[in-house]
Amino acid sequence: MTGKAEKYAIATSSNSLALAFPYAGANKGRIYVQKHPQNGTNVYLTIDKGQILCSAATKCTVQVRFDDDQPITFKGGGAADHDSTVVFILDSKRFIAQATKAKKILAQVNIYQNGHQVLEFSTPESLKWDAPQKKK
Repeated sequence: MTGKAEKYAIATSSNSLALAFPYAGANKGRIYVQKHPQNGTNVYLTIDKGQILCSAATKCTVQVRFDDDQPITFKGGGAADHDSTVVFILDSKRFIAQATKAKKILAQVNIYQNGHQVLEFSTPESLKWDAPQKKK
């Protein structure tokens, strides 16, 4: 609406989730750092398939470990469009501050009928600003 482009920094997981049918098979995760002209800066995590147990109404937690530090619990929130493959990290400033110093990020999310699953990301090399684009 403003004519200004959204920008993203994206990191893709080096591992694939091990989920049961019907979500079996290759299943990568991605961390997006989004700079939106109207909504500001957001951080969210996505998976290719499956259902992250987090909604806009009930919220959730996401355990994140930066390098070999102790895990940090972030509050999470679901997407406004109810996309169950997305969880927003509600304290984006804190996450970005930690992520920019880290070489490795582990993120644990709770997946419907598959329990807690951990995604591993290598940073900062993989967390680079891409050209303006839309999320898949």
